[in-house]
Amino acid sequence: MILVSLAMAAGYGDPVDGYPSDAERALVLWTNAARVAPLDFTADYKAGGCSTADFSSDEKTAKDPLYIDLALTEAARYHSDDMRKNGCFQHESCDGTDTWTRIGRFYKDSAGAMGENIAYGSTDPRYMVMSMWMCSDSGHRANIMSGDFNEMGGGVSKDYMTQDFASGELREGTPPVRVAAEYEGDVLADWGGSAAPATLELWVDGQSTLMQLEYGEAARGIYVAPIDAEACAPWSVTWTTRDGESGAFPENGAFLADGCDEEYSASASSGAGGSGDGAGDDLDDGDDGFIEDAGDGVVAVDEVNVVCGTVNVASLATVVAGLLAARRRTRS
Repeated sequence: MILVSLAMAAGYGDPVDGYPSDAERALVLWTNAARVAPLDFTADYKAGGCSTADFSSDEKTAKDPLYIDLALTEAARYHSDDMRKNGCFQHESCDGTDTWTRIGRFYKDSAGAMGENIAYGSTDPRYMVMSMWMCSDSGHRANIMSGDFNEMGGGVSKDYMTQDFASGELREGTPPVRVAAEYEGDVLADWGGSAAPATLELWVDGQSTLMQLEYGEAARGIYVAPIDAEACAPWSVTWTTRDGESGAFPENGAFLADGCDEEYSASASSGAGGSGDGAGDDLDDGDDGFIEDAGDGVVAVDEVNVVCGTVNVASLATVVAGLLAARRRTRS
């Protein structure tokens, strides 16, 4: 199968063929939590063996949350799958394909800087972001906190995770809610607007709950609401701005509560009164999202600065590596 991009006709936040998965959305969510509130996770940093005293001034400064991008997500997942299934741990593909060639097979929209972080050793996206990458001085934290990036794809393959960052054209929309994910009994959603939301609500099987600010500031933060639902109950996040604009994440269908074989239903309403039977069209095909042939696009990069590091956390024998490309690149 040849795949160039998943950026098709789906609305913003709607998975294609079941992806981004909930774990991949959680990886973006916790990345955005670090960006909007880098000083709020001292306990996580302590678990990773660092503190905010290790951060540069820029890394302590809050940034806008990143938009989730389907093509970057696919590129990141392809790499996580490749590393896990073929036994390598590096930025190049296991067959030696250059990092930017590999990403360019999926993603064509960057007008500037790109970056990548990789890690393995945990299936917890929060732990990966806060206690591993944010506790690494080898470019990982700089990638997460870079103001040069405006979008991201997170790829998860069991305990292998990849973050691909870019400064791109945002073809999939610019809503104030960039991503939402279910995590340990809560639904978390980011907010990046010119002002605090007028309303931000979690809808679960037709019932709404106001989401409350948990991290960061009202106009740029992470909001949370508990989800107490039967497995497969449809949920979504709806929002209105103080200027009267409104929308939902996901834009069209609804996610399905934890415990369901599927994670998303295109047939479920994404707003008030939504309900679903858990039988959607955009579901995981059961092959871990691995793509045999991603296409033949090529991306050229000039003066790439590659930085790597190794971190061992507690008894987890965790390894991380990061890469930062700070120079502009050309598209094929």
